[in-house]
Amino acid sequence: MLRSILAKRTKRVLLCIKRSVPKAAAFVPLSAVVFLIYEAINDKGGSIRYTEAIYLMLCCYFICLIAFTVEEVARYKGRIFHLYDEELIGDAFTGLGRSSMMFEDALELFEKNNFRMALELFTDIGNGKFKLSQRETAVLDFYRGRCYHILNVFPNAVICYEKAEENGFYIPELPIFEARCHVGNGNYEKAEYLYKELMTKDYRYRDRIRCEIGNMYLKMNDGLTALKWFGESIEKHENYASAVGGAAIAQAMLGNTEKSAELYRLALLNNIDNADDFKHYYRGIIAMKKAEQKDG
Repeated sequence: MLRSILAKRTKRVLLCIKRSVPKAAAFVPLSAVVFLIYEAINDKGGSIRYTEAIYLMLCCYFICLIAFTVEEVARYKGRIFHLYDEELIGDAFTGLGRSSMMFEDALELFEKNNFRMALELFTDIGNGKFKLSQRETAVLDFYRGRCYHILNVFPNAVICYEKAEENGFYIPELPIFEARCHVGNGNYEKAEYLYKELMTKDYRYRDRIRCEIGNMYLKMNDGLTALKWFGESIEKHENYASAVGGAAIAQAMLGNTEKSAELYRLALLNNIDNADDFKHYYRGIIAMKKAEQKDG
């Protein structure tokens, strides 16, 4: 056990050193420029001291390498291989090879919400030039799926999610992600089938499913059916704030302004997630209904 821990931590330090090499190398030309400027200022007609220049550049390189390595190690804190989602990724992409380095770069972009660039890197890793384990292939497909999903490219997202699952990757959120993508594709029957199947299981996020189905019917502009599902969720006190918020939107769609406003305030009082998005959505529906009434 101790040997395994030491081996992992040694490998982590090696990974940090490897990531620090290009950063340190970038400072070498700067040290050369500084030396040349110094020589020019103090020029007494002698030749440039090349040995001293090389010595200065090497010193600069190793000092920067140590500094950047310490910084990298400090960033990891209690984590071993991955700065983000270590529990999810596990032992995938933990080597010292190019694919692992690229994966960490892609993961960094993903965490910084640069999903297009992250997707390009994730795709480059999986284009066949690297030998990947089944777990690595599955993890890669999952992250590609997440990028496509967030970018609203739902057909590609579904394909990636399904490939990840076929290769043994699973997290409790994955079935909901897949169902949401089917909704995005307009494949409502498939989405509802997946949601209702989750309701029959001992599923970790079972209390969210009625709201998910309600949101699907909102996208279908079917406020009445959406209200039915949100109402059931409210009665069972499942995902309460989201259920009340969804009911507010459904009532607004149905033109029940007073009831909708009451539920809207209740959702905000219960700290609904993504409150700003909820407010924008609600106000948009109210504005649309007023425009319809005016035109009518």
